[in-house]
Amino acid sequence: MNRTLTRINILRKAISLSLIAAFLLTNVAVTAVFASTDIPSINVKFVTDLTQLGREGRLRESLGFEAEVNSVIAALEKGGKQPVIVDENGSVQDEIVEQIALRLASDKENKKALLKLETTSLYSNLRDADKFDAAVASIVETVLATKGTSVLFVESLTALASAKRQNTAFVDAVRSGKLKLIGASTFAAYEEEIAGDVELSKLFQVVPVVRPAANNEARNEVEAPASDFRGDNVSPDLREMMAADPMGSKRLDVIVQAKDAQSSTLRTLLSNGSAKIVSRIGKSDTLVVNASLSSISELATSGLINYVSPDRATLGAGHVENTSGAAAQRQQSGGFLNAGWKLDGTGVGVAILDSGIFAQHSGFKDSLGLLSRIKANVSFTNDGNSDGYGHGTHVAGLAAGNAGKGGGAYRGIAPDASIISVKVLNNEGVGQTSWLLNGMNWVLQNRNTHNIRVVNLSLGTLAIDTYTNDPLCRKVKELADAGIVVVAAAGNMGRGPNGMKQYGTIHSPGNSPWAITVGASNGHGTDARNDDSITTYTSRGPTRSFYTDASGSRVHDNLIKPDLVAPGNEIISYRPGASLLGSLSPQLVLPLGLLETNADGVMYQSGTSMSAPIVSGAVAMLLESNPKLTPSMVRMLLQYSAQPIAGANTFEQGAGQLNIEGAVRLAKSLRTDVDFNGMSRNASMVPSNWSMPTASTSISGHTFPWAQLVQANYSYITGQNLVSKFQTVYKKGSVMSTGVTQNDGLFTLNSAYYTTGLTISSNVVLSDGGAAGSGQVLMSSGVLVGDGVLVGDGVLVGDWFVPNGVLIGDGVLIGDGVLIGDGVLIGDGVLIGDGVLIGDGVLIGDRTGKMR
Repeated sequence: MNRTLTRINILRKAISLSLIAAFLLTNVAVTAVFASTDIPSINVKFVTDLTQLGREGRLRESLGFEAEVNSVIAALEKGGKQPVIVDENGSVQDEIVEQIALRLASDKENKKALLKLETTSLYSNLRDADKFDAAVASIVETVLATKGTSVLFVESLTALASAKRQNTAFVDAVRSGKLKLIGASTFAAYEEEIAGDVELSKLFQVVPVVRPAANNEARNEVEAPASDFRGDNVSPDLREMMAADPMGSKRLDVIVQAKDAQSSTLRTLLSNGSAKIVSRIGKSDTLVVNASLSSISELATSGLINYVSPDRATLGAGHVENTSGAAAQRQQSGGFLNAGWKLDGTGVGVAILDSGIFAQHSGFKDSLGLLSRIKANVSFTNDGNSDGYGHGTHVAGLAAGNAGKGGGAYRGIAPDASIISVKVLNNEGVGQTSWLLNGMNWVLQNRNTHNIRVVNLSLGTLAIDTYTNDPLCRKVKELADAGIVVVAAAGNMGRGPNGMKQYGTIHSPGNSPWAITVGASNGHGTDARNDDSITTYTSRGPTRSFYTDASGSRVHDNLIKPDLVAPGNEIISYRPGASLLGSLSPQLVLPLGLLETNADGVMYQSGTSMSAPIVSGAVAMLLESNPKLTPSMVRMLLQYSAQPIAGANTFEQGAGQLNIEGAVRLAKSLRTDVDFNGMSRNASMVPSNWSMPTASTSISGHTFPWAQLVQANYSYITGQNLVSKFQTVYKKGSVMSTGVTQNDGLFTLNSAYYTTGLTISSNVVLSDGGAAGSGQVLMSSGVLVGDGVLVGDGVLVGDWFVPNGVLIGDGVLIGDGVLIGDGVLIGDGVLIGDGVLIGDGVLIGDRTGKMR
C-alpha cells in the first residue's frame, strides 16, 4: 500500500503543472472543443444529455473547480490523449463535468452535447459481462454517429478500460481518436487498473483534483471530503406536489438551503409576493420560506439555492443501570492514596431536544436534592417551556435522572450530568423541521457556555432526502464537526403487515453517518442479557433516503444502520404531573407511593426514543472518564464493546447491544494526557506497557464477547489497532467511511486514513452471538452501493417483495421482511408505519409502552 501511495504522489507531482496553465484559458474555449454541425437527437438508455439539463436549469453552478474545468477543456481542445478526472474518492467528478455542460448551455447558439454514460446504473442492471459489453458497444456506436459533435463523460472509467479487463469497442474507439471522452476515476483505481498498463495509459491524460492536505506526516493525510449536495436540488416529495399542481398555486413552508442567504438577487426573488422569508436558522444560509409551488420552481432554476425541501413534521420516536452495565462501572477506584469517585456524567452537558422537561421533578436535582441540574431551558415552539406531552421528561430521566424512588431502580445512566432542555416538539408531541433546526443551531452557539458534549434526538421525520441534502443531517454534521456527539433514535417502523419485518425504515436524522443511530432491544424484564432480543417495532436499515440523478433515477444511500441497539421496551422513567401521554394511556402510569408527589411520578414508555437516551447517558460517562475523546472515537468504543445478539442481523442491531461496562473499561485504558484530535495517524492512543482489556463482559451471571468491530457505511472493520493506534478518521468532522475506498462493490482501507493491522469486511450477517461479525452471511453489502442484484428465492411485486425476503435498492433480496422505503405515501409524502396517522400525514409513534 505504501508503494502504491508513493506512485500516486509521483503521479500527482508530475501533472500538477497542468493546473497552473489551465488558469490561462477562457470560458470561450469550451465551444472550440465541439464541431459546428448539429447532432442527431440522443435518446439512449443509460446516457444523459447534460447540456440539455443545463439549458433546463437542472444543473448546479459551482465555482470551486475552475482550474480543473479549464484543464479538461484544454485537453479536449488539444486532442490526442483523453482527459481523466482523478480524485481521492470519486466525489467531485460529476460537479466538474456539469460546469462544462453549463458553459455549453449558456451559449444560446450552441447545439452540441455533453453526454454522460451512467456506468453505475448500467453495471447494476447488466451484471452479465457480455450484456454489459454489448450495451456499451451500442452506446459507443450511437455517439460516434454524431460525427464528433459530442463528448462522452464516463463516470467510472475503470469499468470500461482496465489492465485486467477492457471493453473492446470502447477502447478501440478511444485509440482511433474518434471518441471524444472525459473519464473519471479515483487515484487508487487509476493507479491499479490503468497507470500500470503502458499501452492503455498512453490514451489518457490525468487531471488531478488534489485539495490541500493537513500538515502532518509529510502531508500524507488528506482532509475528510465535504458533504456536497447531490442530485436534484428539489426534494422528491416537493417534486410530487409540483407535478400534482401544474398551476403551482398551493403554498407551504419550505426549508431553503441557500448558497448565500444575504444575496440581494435571492432576496429580490423572495420578495415578489409568491414567496416570503419566514425566518432564518441562526446566521446560517438556511431559510424558512413560505412559498407557492410555482415560486419554488423558480427558486430551483435560479442557481441561488443548494436544496429546498418541505418544513416537515417531526415527532417523538417513542434496573436500566444493571442491564446496561452502567452500575458495574459507576464506582471508580482512585488508586493508591487517592479517594475513589463516581462515574456519573458530572460536568458533561447533555442536550435533550424534545417536548420539554418537567423541571420540578425530583430526579433532575443534584445528589443532595437541592439544586436543579437543568442548566438551560429554551423553547422553539409556541407551547412554552414545560412538557405537556410527557415524552421529553421520560427521555431526560433515562439519560440523566437520579431519583431515589424504588431504591434507585429508576435512576438514569448519567445521574449527575448537566441537563439542557431544548423544546422542539409541542404539547402534542409534534414539531417542524425548522423548530428542530433552530434548536440544533442554538446548541451549536451555546455549547461552550454549558459544556454541551452530547445531543439526544429521540425524534425524527421520514428520511426522504439523501443525507448530503437533508437539512437535519447537515446540521448533525455541523454538531459533530464541533466535537459534539449526536445520538439519534432509529424510529419505530420496523413492524410491517401481519407482523412481518419491515426494512429500510430508519428516520431522519438517524440516516446521517455522523449520528450514532440507536435501535431498540428487548431485555424481557431481566438484568441478565442471555435472553435479550430485538424488538419487533424498531426501525431497520438500510437507509432509504435518496437523491435523483441527472437521468431521473433514484440513487438510495443504503447505509447500514442502526449503529447499535439499547433497551427500549417497557422502560420506566419520569413523567410530568399531567401530560397528554399519561391521559391517553393511563395504564402506563405507575401510582404514586406513600408521601410521594407529582415530583416523583414515573410511567412506562417503549420505543427507540427510550433506547437513544440510554446511549446518550453512556456517552456522558465516557466523556467524563476521558474528556479528550472525539465523536468518532466514542462511536468506536461503543461499537467495539457492544454485545452481538444471536439471531439478529446487521440491519437490525448494527454492531450489537450497548455494553457500558465494556465501553468504559476500554475508554479508561486509553491515554488521558493527549489531545486525540491533534494526533497523527499511527500514533499510540494507549500508555506504554498497555495490554488489551479482556474483550468480554459479565452481567448478572452471563458472560458475552464484545463485537470488536466498527461499521463504515457499507462495511465493517476489525482489528485491535482500532483501539491502540490513532486512525485519521477519528478526527473531528470525520466518519469511519471517510477512509474506505469502494470500487465496483469491493472495499479497501486507504492508508492515508487507516493503519495496518486492520481488516475490512463487506457482509451483512445474521449473528451467532460471536465476535468480529461471525454468523451466517446474508449478503455482500457491496451490492448496496449500486442498485443491487437479486439473490435467493422469492417473487418481486413492483417495489415490494413477498414474503421470503426484502427488496434493497432495485433488487437485493435478503432476510424475511418487506421494504418500506419505496412504499405507499400518504398526504404530503408521509409513510404509514407503526403509529397513529393524524392530521395531514403526521405520524405519531410511541403511543404505547408495550409494543414488544
